[in-house]
Amino acid sequence: MASLRDIRVTLYTAVAAILVLIGFFTLGHGPSLQSLHRPIPSPASSNTVTPAFRPAPSAVAAPVATHSAIPETKKPGEEKLAYVTWLSSTVVGKDSEKLDEDVYFIGTRILIWQLLHYQKTKTHGIDVVVVVTPDVSESRRERLRKDGAIVRPIEFVHGKNDEWLHPKENRWNDIMSKLRVWEMEEYSRILMLDGDMILMHPLDGIFKDPAAQIAPRLHNASNPEDEPDIPDDYLLASIGEVAGADHQYPPDWDHGLKKHGYFCAGFFMLKPSKKIFDYYTGILDIKDRFNPEYMEQNLLNYAHRWDGPMPWKELSYTWNIRSVNDHDLDEGVVSMHEKWWEDPLSKSDRVRGIFKSMRWQMEGYYLARDEFQAQLSYD
Repeated sequence: MASLRDIRVTLYTAVAAILVLIGFFTLGHGPSLQSLHRPIPSPASSNTVTPAFRPAPSAVAAPVATHSAIPETKKPGEEKLAYVTWLSSTVVGKDSEKLDEDVYFIGTRILIWQLLHYQKTKTHGIDVVVVVTPDVSESRRERLRKDGAIVRPIEFVHGKNDEWLHPKENRWNDIMSKLRVWEMEEYSRILMLDGDMILMHPLDGIFKDPAAQIAPRLHNASNPEDEPDIPDDYLLASIGEVAGADHQYPPDWDHGLKKHGYFCAGFFMLKPSKKIFDYYTGILDIKDRFNPEYMEQNLLNYAHRWDGPMPWKELSYTWNIRSVNDHDLDEGVVSMHEKWWEDPLSKSDRVRGIFKSMRWQMEGYYLARDEFQAQLSYD
């Protein structure tokens, strides 16, 4: 005979499932039943054009069939890896406690849930960290801890001579604080993700991508003499900025990517290094050294330009695409860089339905878990 505790677990799970279904189907934004049962294809490999410093094209495809976080050349436990996202209250204001209306906060919760709890996409043995600026409320921090994330407070980053740093949008005023991730030297490698990410498959295999490995700096190129020193090795691997929803899969520099050699700072792999952090912040004090319109993205693209000593490397475009379309889903894109609360640029009903599905599944999961834990405490 089932115990009272077992009955409660079953009851809360059923309630969560009902809330999920009601939430995204009755809103009219959910996917059709047919699309929910569509088989999920295996991620495809990249066939993008590679710069001279990249591995040969035959080596670019990431071995995504296995989702081990540790490269085959490493022994288990030799590396400490992390997924990290960044949260600031720039968008909604530090005094807003309407957590159910803070779309970036909800997006961060969706990402945490997918990485830690969702069976189809969760990680195995990799830390999930949210770095938060001083203006993120304690209620938000406590909710993220309760969701399972490691919450790491950070200080703002502003240059000593930053009057020339004017972003295109005011909501990016504090975004240079993302550079603090390079100070997290307790980790050997970090995948940095913006909070507006929706996962379709596990990401752990990205740490085995050939481009995601630490490399020596190039000695046939140098930085200007007025810039700080750089370390002997580094890691910056990313994907080119996608121009729009009308792109091939995978996109390349002739079919879908915006500007040759320009990467997106919403999804990149790095090796933490205090020396590189000092290099970045030193650049902030050199007026007009880069275009500040897109703040940290343009700083990083300057620091890791392809003709410099620390050129960024291309990850397989299987891992992440911005402005996702139905063809990307059919081909097996692993993650989507999209704002879940907006219509996708592709206008795809299928993509829109996935956004709503993930949001309501997250809400239902935590509602059931919170209720169960409350009952245990009550008992």
